[in-house]
Amino acid sequence: MTNLIQSWELFLPQILLGTILGSVLSIMGILIVLRKLSFFGVTLSQAVSFSVAVCLFFGWNGELVPILLSSILILPLLAIKRSTSIREDVVLGILFVFFSSASQFLLSLGGNVQTHILASYFGDILTSQVRLNSPYLIVIIFCLVVFLSFFRRFLYISFDSDQYRIQVGRPVLYEILFFFVLVATLTVAVNLLGTFYSISHLLVPVFALLPFVRSLRILAVAVALFSMVGTWIGFFLSLVGLKIGEEIIYFPTSSTIVLVLILLAVLTLSVKKLISLKTKKIADR
Repeated sequence: MTNLIQSWELFLPQILLGTILGSVLSIMGILIVLRKLSFFGVTLSQAVSFSVAVCLFFGWNGELVPILLSSILILPLLAIKRSTSIREDVVLGILFVFFSSASQFLLSLGGNVQTHILASYFGDILTSQVRLNSPYLIVIIFCLVVFLSFFRRFLYISFDSDQYRIQVGRPVLYEILFFFVLVATLTVAVNLLGTFYSISHLLVPVFALLPFVRSLRILAVAVALFSMVGTWIGFFLSLVGLKIGEEIIYFPTSSTIVLVLILLAVLTLSVKKLISLKTKKIADR
């Protein structure tokens, strides 16, 4: 344990990867939560995992190929979302089980696909083969810049699309841009760190802090910090071995980070509840 913690600099690329990806996902999660697209995001993550498995199966090498395939897979999801004659929640549920089952179907073929599918849900930062000059990090930074640059427009379209259509024009291109940035970020995150890691950073920080913060700028900074703290605490906890008999057990890093994020969220919301109850008691006196 001591040796692992003292040599933490060996894991610096993984720590930076988890921190950057988690922070970017948490900032994007603001619009996902505000627009009530949580189930859409979960289904999208399964589609992304399936697209990466397909690339492995056909031997389509290249770090950008899964992003392109995921971008194609998102088109029917967007069509369903825009349709008024289809029960969106039902179809998303069907697509969720379809992509999950299709991925498991590919699992039976073995090889690299099997390795990927088993890791795509849980992932593990500690074993992620990432370089600080990786094209993936360039994609993530580019997506964050685009998202922040058009954030106000994305927000405007999300909550008053009719007014936007009257004053500016059809918002379709910006809607597609928003979901393309989201799917590119999710593809990188799922491919490197797993589905559960990606979904937790996308939803948990916003869920925990939205009741406290009303300013979107402050909220963006707050969720990024929340994500960073959870990532670092979970990472170092996973390096602390639990000795059982003569054996030392180390917890999986990505799963530990997910659990820490959720526990931090529960603690944060519990504190808010206690403060509210105490304030109410004082007001009633």
